[in-house]
Amino acid sequence: MTAPSPTTAPVRWILGLSRVTPGDRIEVWEHRQLRCTGTVSQVAPHLGVLWLLEDRTGIPRLATLRDHRLRRCPLRPAA
Repeated sequence: MTAPSPTTAPVRWILGLSRVTPGDRIEVWEHRQLRCTGTVSQVAPHLGVLWLLEDRTGIPRLATLRDHRLRRCPLRPAA
């Protein structure tokens, strides 16, 4: 039996920030809509917040587990 491909693995929502580290790429969802994608710059797990640099604008954004759903960016297949 073979392991599932990383590109076909099921998407898992981030439930806690203890395993999120600077440099991780994540998506921020709100009301079932993708709000932004970016690279984590700082994490405060005890507060349930993280800061990321948004890919599209390069602007730092604050995301909270309370107000958003977070997930790691899916891996893209190599070109």
